[in-house]
Amino acid sequence: MILKELFNIFIEELGGRRLAPGEPGHSVTGMAIDEETEGWLAPDEVVITGRRRLDSRFLATVAKGGAPAIVWRAEDDPPAEVIKQAGELGLGLLIVPAGIPLRKLLSLFARDVEGEGLLRHSHGAARALLESTGNNEDSVAKLAGKLAGLLDRSVVVEDPVGRLIAGGDPEGPRSGNSTGSQALISTLEEFDLRASRGSGVEETRRDRRDRYARLPNGFLSVPIERWRIEDTEVFWMPIGTGAPAGYLWMDLADHPLGPEDVVVLYWAARALEAELGKERVRLETELGVRGDFVDDVVSSHHGSVDLLLQRARYLGADLSSGALTVVVDIDDFAGYLGRRRLKESAIQELKRRLADAVRLQTRGLFSNFLLGPRSDNVILFLGPSTDEPVEELAEKALTLASRVQRYVKGLLPDLTVSVGIGRFKGDPAALSDAYSEAEVALEIGHRINGPSSISTFEKTGTYKLLFRVLQEEPEELESFYAETLAPVVAYDSRYGTELVSTLTTYLGNDASTAKTAAGLFAHRHTIRYRLDRVKELTRLDVDKSEDRERMTLGIKAMQLLGRVPEKPSTFHDR
Repeated sequence: MILKELFNIFIEELGGRRLAPGEPGHSVTGMAIDEETEGWLAPDEVVITGRRRLDSRFLATVAKGGAPAIVWRAEDDPPAEVIKQAGELGLGLLIVPAGIPLRKLLSLFARDVEGEGLLRHSHGAARALLESTGNNEDSVAKLAGKLAGLLDRSVVVEDPVGRLIAGGDPEGPRSGNSTGSQALISTLEEFDLRASRGSGVEETRRDRRDRYARLPNGFLSVPIERWRIEDTEVFWMPIGTGAPAGYLWMDLADHPLGPEDVVVLYWAARALEAELGKERVRLETELGVRGDFVDDVVSSHHGSVDLLLQRARYLGADLSSGALTVVVDIDDFAGYLGRRRLKESAIQELKRRLADAVRLQTRGLFSNFLLGPRSDNVILFLGPSTDEPVEELAEKALTLASRVQRYVKGLLPDLTVSVGIGRFKGDPAALSDAYSEAEVALEIGHRINGPSSISTFEKTGTYKLLFRVLQEEPEELESFYAETLAPVVAYDSRYGTELVSTLTTYLGNDASTAKTAAGLFAHRHTIRYRLDRVKELTRLDVDKSEDRERMTLGIKAMQLLGRVPEKPSTFHDR
């Protein structure tokens, strides 16, 4: 043990006060009690004294004997000159209350230098935790239960994407410990706390100083985080090094960790990392199989319908009554990778976390579904069931889309996703068409509304017709745009006017000048002037129904082509 660690123990557990630091890194081999006998002090022993006062002669004797420090049992600080002399001699000086029994001081030191006892405890903890592991799906839960018993504390295990997958409680609850793993889970759910999500850090007003639980000799430590929210404190530690394999939440209320707990947590982190690693391999294998199935479905290479349904049942979904398709897509994934410069392993980890996040949210709403990753998106087939009849699928799919976006924002704060939702197809053979519709809705929504869009095929209206023209004959859509809105966009870009926004608002208000003026906070004469300018540029009259229809389609063509005025409007009309 070093002097700094011994002083920290006496300060934390006995309320001691450090008056002179001495040499913090000086090794301490024992404790010497102040006596008048010959040979009472050996080198590297800390002196414990209860003298009424400390004088220069005593300090010199202690320093000459090779002691690194003095622990003085007294109520009042010594004179300033004594503290100064101790500093000059290189002695550490710590004062503890006189009423603390001498045996307490000695027991604290003996407890923390008893390496053999901790070593035996370490071997026992490692054996007990490793025996709790296995090859079944309940191994993480069994490990959590064994860990709770060794720590005599309730624990909860969180996986890398924020699922609370297991909890454990000691068999004989500690006096005063009335929480338990279920209460801990309830707290985490109530405040939406997850160690895997960065947004939770700000919401809990995180104490920026990370706490490290460590053995007194410093050779072993585990990182412990403390979050505060309202009157509650919660504690967790990451499992594994690098990208965590998961997180362990602990109940440490009124019960700080001791050296024996640090040893248990050290082995617990390794045992849990191994078990969570097995679970991850299982999930990745399953995702791979699901991804292959989705590829075959969307490309119509699934063989017969019977074979398709058989493979779906094998993966846990009944698609015999058809399904509704949802596509969750990462916005500007190429740009994100360019900014982040991620390695291939990190890219695959990102995709896996997205798939896990979508599955987690889908489980909360649907009982009959099939999920598979594909490129930079995740595809869902939502089948009807007793709990989710066909007429409710579309509405629940919209709810799911919103939940996924919120969850991904918390899990990966600098990443956004857009969602496309197709129509329900009652024929399993038409699932590829259901996917195509969801993909069209996704692309249209992204072009019209930008990132973080949620779009359904049913509500795309004439956009889907124009989008098909864009896919099959893009030059036709370009030509139609040039004949309608192109001159107006060019005018706005050159002069900073607001003709496009005025026209869009006017058509959206069913050609009402009064509503348009109110919506744009402009005078009706100003609105009329702008519309006349549009007529001059396009030779289309907003007062004629046929021309209004062409302008409406021209606006939609402009949006699909991504042609908007280059500069925002900052000047008055000219």
